[in-house]
Amino acid sequence: MEENRKPKERRYLSLQTKFLLVLLLGLVLGMGLGSLTMVVGDALIDHVYLSEEAMEERCRDLLDEFEAFVQERNVKAAQARDITVWAKQQNRIYLMVYEVTLLEDGVEMRAIVDSGWWDEENYYPAEGETEDEGYYADTITTYDEDAEEALAEVTEEIYGYGYGQRMMEFADGTYLVQVTEYSEEPLYEFVTILSYAVILAVFLLVVLLYHQRTISYIIKLSQEVEAIAHGKLDGAITVKNRDETGILAEHVDTMRTSIIQEMRAEQEAWNANSDLITRMSHDIRTPLTILLGFLELMDEGDYSEDESYQSYLGICKKNAYQLKELADKLFQYFLVFGHGSHEMKLEASDANVLLGQLIGEHEMLLAEHGWEIDCQYIEGQYFIQADAVFLKRLFDNLFSNIEKYADPACPVVIRQEAEEDCIRITLTNQVRQDPNPVESTNIGLKTCERIVQEMGGTFSAERKGVLFSAELTLPLLAQEPETLKGENEKE
Repeated sequence: MEENRKPKERRYLSLQTKFLLVLLLGLVLGMGLGSLTMVVGDALIDHVYLSEEAMEERCRDLLDEFEAFVQERNVKAAQARDITVWAKQQNRIYLMVYEVTLLEDGVEMRAIVDSGWWDEENYYPAEGETEDEGYYADTITTYDEDAEEALAEVTEEIYGYGYGQRMMEFADGTYLVQVTEYSEEPLYEFVTILSYAVILAVFLLVVLLYHQRTISYIIKLSQEVEAIAHGKLDGAITVKNRDETGILAEHVDTMRTSIIQEMRAEQEAWNANSDLITRMSHDIRTPLTILLGFLELMDEGDYSEDESYQSYLGICKKNAYQLKELADKLFQYFLVFGHGSHEMKLEASDANVLLGQLIGEHEMLLAEHGWEIDCQYIEGQYFIQADAVFLKRLFDNLFSNIEKYADPACPVVIRQEAEEDCIRITLTNQVRQDPNPVESTNIGLKTCERIVQEMGGTFSAERKGVLFSAELTLPLLAQEPETLKGENEKE
């Protein structure tokens, strides 16, 4: 079960999704801290500024200031305008002046000045206020008790929650002054503004931190990519974000790794080419020297009889074939390990004719040397596009391997099959049990694979026990080419 468990794939979030999540996070944090700021600010106002002691002290101070104003300017209670102007200069108060009269059965209170309500921008005048006078209306309060006690109670100096009253001497008599203080409203407004400012500041801070983090990572990636551009391939690309920037970093790091591998492969190929040239130069020099030596002897006639001449000729042929084999190996090597594609002259050909000729030649040679061939050709007319020269090299390599490694006592099976879009050719044989086997480099099979790939086909080879098989496919043309059609009509 453990072996079948697949590794977890790394999950990614797009930059757009992450940005939306950051906006949501900033909004939630901002609103949370803004609400906390409002709650704390309101609590401080309620428990400190609006405490009973603080409000009573402010009301007492206001009455003291108003009484000093009245005494200093000898103000009359009838001078409502002066009283109202003073009240407006204070910090959000509501002031009332009453004339208190003792009656037989109670107390009469008549409001002679009403300052009205106001804030920093607006003023809300008292009902009935004129330009020169304040609010005038009769308010009679009757107490069904002892008049003296009622008067004492009405005129008593008292202080409540934001409220205070005191009897004061005016220039025209003694009057009852009541003051209501509501200066806490600007503080509540300030706390509200501050809470909104906290929401905005936290929101912007979260967004800016995310933006700064993203920009810093992009700058770091830019610096690492610039280092790669200047040839510094040892430093790995930092991959930490799970978004498009992380994917980009992974791809750049993959590209860096590929460049390193390609450079190593190129260096190894260069070293291999140098070694090959060195070895081939030595290997070619030996048979070439021998060949030239015997050709000079033959040219000078330095032999006694025809038997010596034939012997010299055999040695020359042997070394010439050896040179050819070395040249073929050199061609195969550069065909397999060389860069780029090779210029092939791909021409439309009749598959029956071309394959019959190339395979038939080797079939006859193997049969002459005692091999049993089981060959099956395709039926019908099919057309392929191939380079006959390179295709001949391919079958030369395959049948050369058969001669070197196949068991002559077992048949060589050759099958040609026409499929919907290709022709499939299969060669099968049993490997000879050689007590002193020569290790193969498989350069011939790699050459075959490269040739078939250049022609748009496929090639594969495998060995199972003593059974060896090679299979190649060549793509079919959709219809008979015009050039071959014209030749067939002439015939």
